[in-house]
Amino acid sequence: MLRLPPVITSLRDDAEMVLVPGGEFWFGVDQPEVERIAAALDHPVDPIFKTEFPHRKATVRDCYIDRFPVTNARYARFIQATGHPAPQHWSDPRWNGPDKPVIGIAWTDARDYCRWAEKRLPTEEEWERAARGTDERVWPWGSEFHRRHCNSLEWGEKQTTDIDRFQDGVSPVGAFDMAGNVWELTGGDWEGFGKAIRGGSYLNPAAFCRTTCRWGIDPSTVGSTWLGFRCVMELPKARIYARAKPQS
Repeated sequence: MLRLPPVITSLRDDAEMVLVPGGEFWFGVDQPEVERIAAALDHPVDPIFKTEFPHRKATVRDCYIDRFPVTNARYARFIQATGHPAPQHWSDPRWNGPDKPVIGIAWTDARDYCRWAEKRLPTEEEWERAARGTDERVWPWGSEFHRRHCNSLEWGEKQTTDIDRFQDGVSPVGAFDMAGNVWELTGGDWEGFGKAIRGGSYLNPAAFCRTTCRWGIDPSTVGSTWLGFRCVMELPKARIYARAKPQS
């Protein structure tokens, strides 16, 4: 069996992508664990946390996920190539830094970008496996919260930050910003209401930036400054539309 390269570069959007190894892992969480974490954070158990139950085994197939959320610079390449409309806040200097995550988009915009890049939005299982690994960690870096590891409410920035800023907050597969900065769209459905989003944002405290925390939005929602996305590429497409990154 051929060994899969741990890092590839997508040819269409020049994004670095990291391998999410396939296999079984623990997905979600149970109520006693949520209560324990909330107590440690001195945070009430929000009713939304019930959507993380039950704690169960899930399986994913080998795939690649963007190391970083899609940035304004990469989204600009998409706009130039396709003529796709610019998102809201595109000209606002508070949000439009080239290395900040693109915001002001709708679910359909994220879907269209993924299609152009020969990718797709991650499933919730793929997203969570990339964020928490196989050791059931609470945040991408581990099970103890550190304010300096992500752009959550505790960090105090009150806006998005560059996607490579939090070097100590990297997930087990090497993905950045899977806690805080912006909520990330997935291809999953949320409680029969809309599309599932994961990871929390700069507006949310640590309890909402956990690897298992879920929320949902109406797919027609547009203009949010706290919502972005990253993409997944399946192996058959990776063999065509990506190249392995040389290891140093």
